[in-house]
This record gives sequence, structure tokens and C-alpha cells, in this order.
Amino acid sequence: MTTARGSLAGAVAVATAIVLASCHGTEATYSIGGNLSGTTGPVVLKLNGANDIGMSGDGTFKFDQKLLTNDTFNVQIADPADRCAVANGAGVVGKSNITNVTITCAAQVLQTVIRTANLSGATETPLPVTTTASGAGGVVVVPNVTQMPMTGGVTFTGLTPIEANIHLAPSGNPAGSGAAIVPLILAADGFTAVVPPGTTLDAALLGPLLRGELYFNVTTAANPNGEIRGAIELQGGVAASVAVLDQTQVVPPSGSAAVGVGTLLANRATGKIIISYITHTVASASGADIHTSAGLGSAIVAFTNLQTGVTAGTNLANPPAGATMTTQNLSDFDHNLLYFNVASGAKPNGEIRGNIAPQ
Repeated sequence: MTTARGSLAGAVAVATAIVLASCHGTEATYSIGGNLSGTTGPVVLKLNGANDIGMSGDGTFKFDQKLLTNDTFNVQIADPADRCAVANGAGVVGKSNITNVTITCAAQVLQTVIRTANLSGATETPLPVTTTASGAGGVVVVPNVTQMPMTGGVTFTGLTPIEANIHLAPSGNPAGSGAAIVPLILAADGFTAVVPPGTTLDAALLGPLLRGELYFNVTTAANPNGEIRGAIELQGGVAASVAVLDQTQVVPPSGSAAVGVGTLLANRATGKIIISYITHTVASASGADIHTSAGLGSAIVAFTNLQTGVTAGTNLANPPAGATMTTQNLSDFDHNLLYFNVASGAKPNGEIRGNIAPQ
């Protein structure tokens, strides 16, 4: 027999469960949006590398996907005609909608070109490849009227590469297949491929680069035509720099004749390093890293992979797969407080060094 007291207790329990479910069963989500200006044609906006919004020109935007508190967000743009800057586009979601992402575009002039890519099997052609592998990459190119210095590369996971290259798609058809134009050097870690030292891009390829017609492609034994691919087209959302290393930037100067070039591209939202490496001529490198000069100064990203003879007289150093930078590291980057460093047995504190200046 059920008493009135028992019925009341049961009702209270049910009501409490309903209240708890309403409080904790569904977390609040928030949208990401803002304003786009200065475009001269159709563009595509991406949130965290996907969730595309196609826009025919300037205007406000808001992504359909909503994120939870503490999720990271990174807004980027693929604009084949303009040079774009993204403000307030990378960070961590709080407890309100993000409405102040500002993307400002203008005509591309002879300025440093920074483009990144997300690689997957879904973009392989003529047929998508079913794979769990993925990758990310980017390039930094300095335009001029003849040959354009280029650095960059790609990192990947979930596959064993045979080779990795930058390809040129057919003109006007970025999704099509084309010939390899820059063979990349596979690093010893098996997860990184980099643009060879001293590489220049013919000036005639600046237009295709800006139009997103250059792409990374990584081949494997199972997929010799490519297992993952990504158009080199995204602007914004990265911390990028290319630095020349020499003995004059060491304190005190080391007197070494060695030189080097360091490249860094990192995701501003997550801090994950997209691609970073140093090519150098230090004869017997004992270590390499990214240092900060903030505070007492310290190494913040150790380049644990030291590879000799990747090309004649040139060595390669790169960090382990998955290396990241902290929020403080990215702040130091913005304040010109980071530098590349290569040490040797004779110069354990640094034989050559190069300041990392935002580009």
C-alpha cells in the first residue's frame, strides 16, 4: 500500500531529477560570427578548418556550428584575389557568443604571402580516399619579380609516407590534379616533410598560389597517387615567421661561420605547431630549439629530431609531432621575444641564433 507520504517523496525525487537533467543534461553552446570587408570576389570562410561559409562579397557572417565554453575557435578565409587579415578570430569560447571577428581584405601587393592547408583523404582526386590519416601544413613566400624564396612544409599523422610534394593544379581548377613542382624532404621522425633549403618559387606561380591552385599531397604504398591532400589557401589564424640564423645574434657572438634558416607556423587558437624546422650548417649540432628571452629566458620548444646531410652541407632540426606553444609563448611571439637557437658541443649555449619576428 502506498502512503501519501511515500507518494510525496516519489514526486519530489522525480522533480529533483528533472531539475538536475535540465541543469546538467545539455550544456549551453555559443556561435562564432563577425564581419567581412574589402573583398573583391567570392570567398570561403572556415571555422576550425571546416564548417564552410561561402560569401559572394562583404557582409556579416555567423557559422552554423556552435561551440561549448572552453572550446577553441579559429576563423580563416580562403580568398583567391585579396590579402586578408583576421582580427579576434582565434581564441577560447567563454560564456557568450563571439560576434567581433573582423576580416579585412585588400588587393594583394608584393608582401609576404602566408598560406596554410588542412590535409585529408576526402580531398583526394579523382576519388576520395577513406583514411584516418590527416595533416596540416603551410608556406611562407616572399614575392618579387623573378624568383621567390619559399619555406614551409607539412606535418601528418596516421600514415607511413612514401613521398610528399607541393603540386600545381590545373589553372582555374583547384580541385584537379597536377604535377609535383616542389618535392619535400621527409624528416627522420616520419611525421614531417619540409621545403628544401634554398627553394625559390618561380614568379609565374604567384598567381596560382594566391588562387589556391597549389596543394600538398602525401603518398603511401596503399595510395601511390596520394592518401591525404590539402589546398594551400587559408589566410589568418596562424603565428608565422621565417628567421635567418647566424653567429652575430648570439650573446656574445660565437664567431661561427655556420648559418641557418628557421621557419615557424603555429595555430593561434590551439598553439599546435603546424610546421617548424631549422635548416643549418652547424657541423656537429648538439641541440636546437625555440627560446624565449622573456624573464630569465628558456627553451620552450625542443627540436628533438636532428638530421644531418638532408642536402649537401645542410642539416635539419625539427620538433616532435604534436609540439605546441602556450598562450604565453604566443604572446612572447607577438612581442618579438622568441628566437631559434642551434647549439653544438663547442658552443653549448648556442652557435647560431635568429630572432623570430611576426610576419
